[in-house]
Amino acid sequence: MIEQIDAIILDSKDYKEKDALLSVLSLKYGILHLVARGIRKINSKNASACLPFTYAKLMVDLKEQRSLHTLQSAVILKSYRKIREDLLKQSIASYFCEMIEKSNFDEDVFSILLEALSCLQDTKNPFSVLCLFQSIMNRMHGIEPFVDGCVRCGGLHNIYALSYRDGGFVCSSCYRQGIDSVQDKDRLKKFRILCKAKWEHYEIIKEIPFDYDDFLHVYTYFEEYAGIGMKSIRFLKTICEMEVKAK
Repeated sequence: MIEQIDAIILDSKDYKEKDALLSVLSLKYGILHLVARGIRKINSKNASACLPFTYAKLMVDLKEQRSLHTLQSAVILKSYRKIREDLLKQSIASYFCEMIEKSNFDEDVFSILLEALSCLQDTKNPFSVLCLFQSIMNRMHGIEPFVDGCVRCGGLHNIYALSYRDGGFVCSSCYRQGIDSVQDKDRLKKFRILCKAKWEHYEIIKEIPFDYDDFLHVYTYFEEYAGIGMKSIRFLKTICEMEVKAK
């Protein structure tokens, strides 16, 4: 059955001689795996529309009761040129795509990924988009740090540190040296905002100076509790650290 679908290309791997194996997130069917024949040829008309994190309209031969389908043609709907021209944004977009592919969410995540890529395309501070995306992914994985008081005693005052082990804020009285991560008030405030924020709050989030350290705090909870190995995280961290040093 030949069908036209809107999709975001998540990944592209070599497959046989001039072919590629694509992982795509479709609006209608969720994640699909496609064989793109001849896409590695120099004169391939489909090559540019099948690059990772491209939003495209695909003609696909869908095989019933099979996990691998065949790409017939592809047309770019949005290429995200500004992302491709920026190494930091590229690494973040690749991370977004891997996160969505490996998470296997039951919920519809097409709009989330499309919104994340669109925000990343235009932002002057990619870390704001990265932090918000990671916090939303944490929540969708059931990882919700307790940020309405101390996770140990429930106290509302003198919040002093983050506990990755217990999952939330820690007050000065409950702080354990060598276990908890001490943070200044501004960092703790930003962490709480992220834990509460959704995509509809992006206009507020983009005005807050989130940075690489803010991302690390949110990501550490994911790393601790999600149990998902992310190949792209090493490259992302390397590029982020280079960006920080360059400033």
